[in-house]
Amino acid sequence: MVIFEAVISRFGPEAVNLLLNDKDVKADDEAIHAVKAQSDTERVDKIRHWLQIYEVFQYIPGPQRSAIAAAVLCWADSRDISIRLTTEDALCKAHESLMNKCVEAYGKERDFKSLASKALWLCYPNDVPIFDSFAQRALWVFAKIDNDITPLSDNALIDLAPQLKNREYRQFVHIWKALYDLNKQSIDALEKHDYPYSVRVFDKILWIIGSPYYRYDSK
Repeated sequence: MVIFEAVISRFGPEAVNLLLNDKDVKADDEAIHAVKAQSDTERVDKIRHWLQIYEVFQYIPGPQRSAIAAAVLCWADSRDISIRLTTEDALCKAHESLMNKCVEAYGKERDFKSLASKALWLCYPNDVPIFDSFAQRALWVFAKIDNDITPLSDNALIDLAPQLKNREYRQFVHIWKALYDLNKQSIDALEKHDYPYSVRVFDKILWIIGSPYYRYDSK
């Protein structure tokens, strides 16, 4: 069993440091504000710019990038902002809905799993994990060695996510949420120097651990 409090103690300060010194932190705040500011006439451009920073537009032409950014905002404007995504089901249903809107805006099927998770985080920065291959790699390891985490079986995945394209994110959220909920108190207790988003700190801890190097040095 992993003593995850020790993991948080070891990597938490480094994760906070990386987030505070990330040149894109200001862009995060501007994009979150753009989601909320429906009267902002430049909000589509701001969301498009933010998604470009996070490199989820590879091989997508400019006009379709704008269409996808507009679709993200249309989805955000239509939701009930009083409802948070505090459960696994709520997270996965919202992600599936937003991903479908992105596909519709793009005009054909494409894997928008990562893009939709990042856009969804803009809408719910206190609730949503960002899907990332490094974080996923760390979760794979923890799920294999921690008895408190039980991955979904193939049959359960099929029941919960009938469409194949939604199963990887469902498993990711299932394991992420189990680990996050077990350790939220320790994550909240970290000295974050006014950085407001505990879920991003947790994601960054996973990102560091899943980095494909034997040692990750942020200095």
